[in-house]
Amino acid sequence: MSAMNPTPELQVSQAADIRQRLVPAAKVILRRASGYLELGELLLEGEGAAPPTACRLFRRALAELSQLDEADRRDTAAALLEGESLRALGEWEAALPSLTHAAHATPAHLEAWLGIGWCLKRLERLPEAIAALAEGLEAFPDQPVLHYNLACYHSLAGNVPAAIDQLTRAIAIDDRFRDLTGHERDFDAIRSDPRFVAATSVTV
Repeated sequence: MSAMNPTPELQVSQAADIRQRLVPAAKVILRRASGYLELGELLLEGEGAAPPTACRLFRRALAELSQLDEADRRDTAAALLEGESLRALGEWEAALPSLTHAAHATPAHLEAWLGIGWCLKRLERLPEAIAALAEGLEAFPDQPVLHYNLACYHSLAGNVPAAIDQLTRAIAIDDRFRDLTGHERDFDAIRSDPRFVAATSVTV
């Protein structure tokens, strides 16, 4: 067999060698994208629109990710970075496919579930946001932030008993979430409800 017609075994070996050379390049791209995303997030203030400098960093992260081949872009880490970058830019609808991919990966990513809820809430799709976080709790039942955010969404949707139940669970896991309720506008509609007062009161 001539060198111009390699055996199948040689072809497989060469393909493996090529993949090994490409893996470090993909990791470098992911590290750079992650760095741009983290720098942009440091510039965010509250829940308002991202400032121009932050937006440029988020778009740099997306530009880095665009250099990955199709297989690497389906990687969970790449999907999460893409989804989080789009979410930070306020492109909530566009962020959902990538975040959903990362959320259903093995292992699942808590940040992806939180991001899905964030996007759906801002798209005014509260029933879907509630369903998403409820599904996220199946993977992360002891994560207080999921319970807390779900309480916020139930409150906005007018589901008072469910909101109180989820808030109570969040505080039971981590009492620091009690302190967040005083400034959480999502709870304004139920703030005077005796059940909310009881759930957020400090027991002496």
